[in-house]
Amino acid sequence: MRADDLAAVLEIQSRCYDAAKLESRESFLSKLEASPATCFIAAVADVPVGYLVAVPAEAGCPPPLNESTYALPQAANALYLHDLAVHPRGRGSGAASALVAAYFRALEQSKVRFGCLTAVNQSCAYWERHGFRSASVVDAGAGRMDSYGEGAQYMSVAVGL
Repeated sequence: MRADDLAAVLEIQSRCYDAAKLESRESFLSKLEASPATCFIAAVADVPVGYLVAVPAEAGCPPPLNESTYALPQAANALYLHDLAVHPRGRGSGAASALVAAYFRALEQSKVRFGCLTAVNQSCAYWERHGFRSASVVDAGAGRMDSYGEGAQYMSVAVGL
């Protein structure tokens, strides 16, 4: 993903989430600048149809949704899959599978102990098929979960165990 992909990211996001879960260009840009090697675009016939944004984080401390800045934590021990979305026109194209595979490659290449995410829109079963399990949020991240909306579930997978 590059900064000039963010218009497509915002358009895809608008087709996949309700207004309460939409993030700003600044929020995406801050994560992209913090970890460009772990943010991905999927395209079909050179048209972006999906994206995945992941950033180094501390396990149990999900970053709040729609923060305009993102600072890499010094004690990062996880790669947090912040967002995955595929435009309706890209569904069935393999874009989601390709993005998840890119995330797991980045996770394997990193030196972290965990992959983690916050499942929204009843997506826990999808993430469980990829090895994620419900996990606890530490005190520092507990209030951040509210930004993801009702029913959001923090999930984690151990790396290399």
